[in-house]
Amino acid sequence: MCRKSLPMAFHPGIRRLVIAVFLLATGCAGLYSSNPRYGHKKTHPRLRPKPAPVHIVDKRKGRLRWPVVGKVTGTYGIKVDPKYGTKTKNLGLDIACAPGSPVKAVAAGRVSFADHFMGYGKTVILDHGERLHSIYSKLEEIKVSVGARVAKGEVIAFAGDVLHFEVRKEGKSEDPGKWLAPR
Repeated sequence: MCRKSLPMAFHPGIRRLVIAVFLLATGCAGLYSSNPRYGHKKTHPRLRPKPAPVHIVDKRKGRLRWPVVGKVTGTYGIKVDPKYGTKTKNLGLDIACAPGSPVKAVAAGRVSFADHFMGYGKTVILDHGERLHSIYSKLEEIKVSVGARVAKGEVIAFAGDVLHFEVRKEGKSEDPGKWLAPR
């Protein structure tokens, strides 16, 4: 094998050189090297290109009913204050309506939240399945409880003078205008 004896009468520096040459000549250098690149070759798994993400179009997009009758006063997106130049992001639609207007479910689902939510006032969140949620905020009165199943068009609450409405897909805020049916 590779365990041949060498004369040790050499100077220590030369002895290291002779050992290195000897190990290289006999093919045993890989066994005694601390550097892994001279050791046994490691096999690396082949890298496959990542497949492009598949975007499944939700068939409900553009078909949800409007939650309340009224005029849109605030749209989705970033707004810049004309006086101060500050930027704010509206995560939904603000719909002006008559106080006490019935708020209806945009699609069938299950109530996952129905209570006061800090910064939003009285709020109802509906889970419509397939990670789609609708959020109804700034309500005057809530008519449903957590866990209840609701049908499309069922009254879930009564609005104040403005309804704040959001849509979340997979936890991310999306433009509700793209989910609601055209008027």
